[in-house]
Amino acid sequence: MAKVRLLTSMAGIDFSHDEGAIIDVTDAEAKRYLDAGIAEALVSAEPKVERAVKKGVTEKAIKG
Repeated sequence: MAKVRLLTSMAGIDFSHDEGAIIDVTDAEAKRYLDAGIAEALVSAEPKVERAVKKGVTEKAIKG
């Protein structure tokens, strides 16, 4: 599978993609889209990993 960014909107019977959308397509579809000039290839170095991080508690001074 390849990821491409669409340079133009496209729609079909069971799908719709906006310009700038990043979609997963087969290698054959990616080649067709690139050859037709309707998409650009994306090269991803490493997938971004999100980590859950506990937020620290902030203490507030109270006048008294």
